[in-house]
Amino acid sequence: MNSVIGIVSCGLDGGRQFVTDTYIRAMETAGGIPLVIPCCQEACCPTFTRLCQGFLFCGGDDVSPLLFGEEPLTGQGRTDWNTDWFHLNFMRQVLKAGLPVLGICRGMQILNLALGGTIWQDLSLRPGPTLQHMQVSVSRSDPSHRITVSKNSILYDILGKSCTVNSFHHQCVKDLGKGLRITAAASDGVIEAIEGERPVFTAGVQWHPECMPEKEEMLALFRFFVHAT
Repeated sequence: MNSVIGIVSCGLDGGRQFVTDTYIRAMETAGGIPLVIPCCQEACCPTFTRLCQGFLFCGGDDVSPLLFGEEPLTGQGRTDWNTDWFHLNFMRQVLKAGLPVLGICRGMQILNLALGGTIWQDLSLRPGPTLQHMQVSVSRSDPSHRITVSKNSILYDILGKSCTVNSFHHQCVKDLGKGLRITAAASDGVIEAIEGERPVFTAGVQWHPECMPEKEEMLALFRFFVHAT
């Protein structure tokens, strides 16, 4: 029987919760059964973790810096406190339940924050030069820059030592959360992927593989995740 993969709501837009269709299609193509998980009261979370064999945390808006001990600095984007709180709390419950998890873009940052890490509120605040990580292109599937992948990692087995990725973010991981390690980076040092030391699949990527379905290695990432559930 195919695994049920909970795709956590990206956030609110015009009073509606949403999940971008590309995430759903990626899970279907990879062999999973997608189930959209709404942001709601904490009492619902145990039911979600019983229904699903793994969880995908998607991209979305910025995370309120107050939730990782900072006040807003320059370059801050739109935030939503209730969505942030649910994502962080639910991520901790998923990790506690020992279930596989894949975080994409904001989802990777949520994984890091849930384990006590921090993020840069804006790439301009990082020391040194930084690549253009918010690409402007005709298609979201267009490649933006290369990443280098660490050996002895899940991603290395899937992607090899390097690959090109798209890029749609102005925040990134700063200090790593407990039990996490860097498994890919851009040439400017921006962290592009993290993996956990847990016995089950635990990974986050900063790019959007769901928008690059024509690249076999990106689909392989989703297939690996589904198979790990």
